[in-house]
Amino acid sequence: MLALLTSDVYKHLAVAAMLLAILFAYYKGRGAASASGRPLTWTRVPLIALAIASLGPSALAILLYLGYASGVMQPPASGYRFTSYIADVPFDFAVINWGFVALYVACRLRPNRDGARLAMWLSVVAMALPNILLFSLASTLVSTAFDAGQGIGIIEAAVSFPIIALLWPYPDLFDLDSGIGSVVSALLAPIPILGLTGWLAGHFMGRAAAKAAARS
Repeated sequence: MLALLTSDVYKHLAVAAMLLAILFAYYKGRGAASASGRPLTWTRVPLIALAIASLGPSALAILLYLGYASGVMQPPASGYRFTSYIADVPFDFAVINWGFVALYVACRLRPNRDGARLAMWLSVVAMALPNILLFSLASTLVSTAFDAGQGIGIIEAAVSFPIIALLWPYPDLFDLDSGIGSVVSALLAPIPILGLTGWLAGHFMGRAAAKAAARS
């Protein structure tokens, strides 16, 4: 994950792949919706969450900048300016939150599984919680402090670093200089792991409720 964030080429390719996955799931889901006669508007929630998580911190930073510039808010002693980070970090945050795209694809392709909607909501909430840290960067995005970029990198690393790497006895598996290390790190990052946990918990409760209803 960190290897993707440090390379503009890989980062933009990752975002392009996410958009292609969204388009594929959208058109695939249209067929399923037509066959069942049920709208799948609820499956858009992960995409809304992705947009908020990716664009929200920059939007908040712009509001802070306007507040400082207009005198409505007291600017920090270190000063403020409209930095390039405001336009750059949405790509970083989108890649960090790729789990929302995976959730959208799963919902569109299997919308009729037991507890699908509950699983979607639990997964969205679980993945949204770590993004509070990303929103805390809004003031940093307009800061003139020399170490502002370092602060952004630390938060991004904290949100995307796979905790299991601290316990795994074979650290080479997470070597970011290798292709497989980047893939493993992205798959085991906290946000997608939390999303998968919420997804499985929702389906488990959905199946349990379906069995209970069948018995009664």
